[in-house]
Amino acid sequence: MRWRADDFSLRYNLLFPAYAQLPPRLGYALAGQHAGLFRRKRAEEEAVIRTQMQGAFPAATEVQLAGWLNDYYRMVEQEALDTWYLQHQPIQNLVDLQGFEAVAQARRQGKRVLLTGGHFGRFWMAGAAMRAQGFTTGTITRDGGTTNQHGLHPAEYRYRLFKLQRLQQALGGAFLVEGDELRPLYRALNDHLIALIFDVPYIEAHKGRVTVNFISGTIDLPAGIYRIAKKTKAVIAPFFMRDWGEGRVVAEFSALLDPNDYNEATLMGLLAQQLEQRIRESPGHWWLWPALPLLRSK
Repeated sequence: MRWRADDFSLRYNLLFPAYAQLPPRLGYALAGQHAGLFRRKRAEEEAVIRTQMQGAFPAATEVQLAGWLNDYYRMVEQEALDTWYLQHQPIQNLVDLQGFEAVAQARRQGKRVLLTGGHFGRFWMAGAAMRAQGFTTGTITRDGGTTNQHGLHPAEYRYRLFKLQRLQQALGGAFLVEGDELRPLYRALNDHLIALIFDVPYIEAHKGRVTVNFISGTIDLPAGIYRIAKKTKAVIAPFFMRDWGEGRVVAEFSALLDPNDYNEATLMGLLAQQLEQRIRESPGHWWLWPALPLLRSK
C-alpha cells in the first residue's frame, strides 16, 4: 500500500500494527521505548508540561520532573497502542477492575450509572474490561464528525476516526458527538453505562462552572455531570487507572455518588479531590497538564 506524504505516519501505519502482533509485554515495552523519539518533536508541549508540573509541585527535583515526563510520554504511546491491542488480545490479559461490583449491583437494580474520572491514565481500557463482564459503555466524544474541524494533521485525523471505530466496537455502547442534543444520552443511560469525563466541555458545561480546590490553587470545572445525573436520576461512579507496568492497568472504582446527597460545588470538589490524590501518586499519568492553565480559576 502507498501513502501520500501528508497522510503517512510511522507510528500509525507501521509501528503500532506491528507491535500489536507481539505479546503485550513486548509490544508495550517497544511503544514505551520509542516514546523518546516522538517526544523530541514536541519540545514546546514538553516545556509547557514541565512548567505546569513545577508550578503544581514546587519542591519537585529535576530528577522527579524528568521521571514524570518520561511516564507521561510513555503513557501517550502505550495508550495509542491500546487501539490495536483491543482487537488482538483477551482484555483480561491487560486490564483488571477493582471496586466494580458496586456499579454492577446498581445496574442489576435498574439504576442508571454515569462513569467519570479526570483524564487519568489509559482510561478507555476500563470500558473494554467492563464489556467483558457484560456491561456496555457509551460516551460523548469530540471526534466522529464528518470533517476535520479541529485542524489535525491528516494522519492524526485518520487515526482518531480509526480509534473511535475500534472503541465503539470494543465498548458496545452509544457514542454521541459533542454538540448534539442530549436526549439520546438520556435514553442511552437505560441500556448502557455512560462515561462523562468531567473536564470535557460537553454542552451542559456552558450553563455554569464551579470553582474547586486543586493542586496548589483552584480550577473551574463544568458541573454538567452533576446536573445530568440529577436530571436522569443516575448515580455517579468515579474511576481512575493505575499502571501496573508491562502494558497492564487496573481500573479502581471509588464509592458511588448520589447527586441528591450533594450540591454541585461539593460533588465536583469531591471528584477533583479524588483526581488530585491520584495525580500526587503518579503525576506523569494525568493527560491534562498542558491544559491546566485553562482550568485554573480566573
